[in-house]
Amino acid sequence: MLNRVITVDFEKKNGKIKPLHGINGGPRSGGYDLPFDVSEEFVEMGIPFVRTNGTAGEYGMNQFLNVHCIFPDFDADETLEESYNFLPTDLYLSSIKNTGAEIFYRLGESTEPYSRKIYTRPPTDPEKWARICEHIVMHYNEGWANGFKLNIKYLEIWNAPDSTVGFAGEPKEYYELYRIVANHLRERFPKIKLGAYGARGFYSLNRLDASEESKGYVPFMQQFFAYINAEAPKAPLDFFTWSCYTSNPDELAMHIKYARTYLDGAGLKRTKSIICEYNTVTKSDTPPALSPDFPSELGASLILAQKSSADMMMYSTSDIRSKENGLFTVDDHVRSHRYAAFNVMCAFGKLYKLGTCYETGGDYRKELYALAAGGKDSAAVFFVTRNFSGKVEISLKGCPHNTCSVIKTVPGGERGEGVVYRAENIAIVGSKIILPAKKNEIYEISLFTK
Repeated sequence: MLNRVITVDFEKKNGKIKPLHGINGGPRSGGYDLPFDVSEEFVEMGIPFVRTNGTAGEYGMNQFLNVHCIFPDFDADETLEESYNFLPTDLYLSSIKNTGAEIFYRLGESTEPYSRKIYTRPPTDPEKWARICEHIVMHYNEGWANGFKLNIKYLEIWNAPDSTVGFAGEPKEYYELYRIVANHLRERFPKIKLGAYGARGFYSLNRLDASEESKGYVPFMQQFFAYINAEAPKAPLDFFTWSCYTSNPDELAMHIKYARTYLDGAGLKRTKSIICEYNTVTKSDTPPALSPDFPSELGASLILAQKSSADMMMYSTSDIRSKENGLFTVDDHVRSHRYAAFNVMCAFGKLYKLGTCYETGGDYRKELYALAAGGKDSAAVFFVTRNFSGKVEISLKGCPHNTCSVIKTVPGGERGEGVVYRAENIAIVGSKIILPAKKNEIYEISLFTK
């Protein structure tokens, strides 16, 4: 039987646990009246940020969040309250804030995977579009038009303009739109972080079967950076958002490194690198909830992202009707059903709440991935097995705690819910914890003093 050692050094702090367990879409979805509600699950996972690009399901597209939904008549006066339809989005954003998550607001339009583009066309008057966005922010941050003070800190301008489904215009039309809107909003809201643009990914860097469209994503990004960095059309870019759909956590890590390296090389060292959409599947693949590999893929990706230069990450998606959602569903419009990967998000959420990341050695790529964090009175070790079965020894250096509890999730089950095993109040002997493990298992070890 193989043995692997995870070394946790409590004498070496390694920064803070980052907000990597964010999510696309709020806790309510399913159409106009938002019938599906997983707010309890959001609270339990401790979701730090919700990106509002997932607009409440297939039948909610023309009600929530998109600029044309809030401001339906572009010829109307953008300074008047009656020109706006805020109510549906008010309800949607309120459901997010009620879970304790922060809102990562995408200004723009949802993708249109149709031959005829209606809403993803470039605005006919970019300056007016910028003023409309200004009033939307005024409503949600300053209380304008009987609004709110949600303290939204991140504004993302558009999503996926590098794709045919995201922007029905020329690249330079988007670059100029971003310049106009970002500069207008920076002047009006100097403390808000502004960024773009939900890039579709960097798959052409390493995939031999990359599509012709995906081969254009990197050149689009390069030209965008060059445009907004040029002296004349200069524009702020506090963060850059991009997507990665892969079942290989190491590919995600490679793309994270590439994004940071390119940003730094482009003179954007202060610009945050944010994975705005992450999942292991595309819409044509097997639902992740039914794959026994998915929970460990998700766990390994979170761990690798924490140990990388990524600043933030959002899982895609919370939409109950999407088969991409590998975290939970709703039975009979009433009861929530949690898949095994839900436990992964909860485990990472506990590390995030603890706060301080400790030096963790012993990652075995493609086999075993581990992370540890601590707070004032407790600590935790989170690890996942991939292609490994054997004994795992957790060596605790300088650990101030003498007792542990273990939660093990074994993926599978008839509906992907997995099986959870618990062991409570185990004495730590010799600063070591030894556990037998099998392929694709999830472990959450709580450390405390008793």
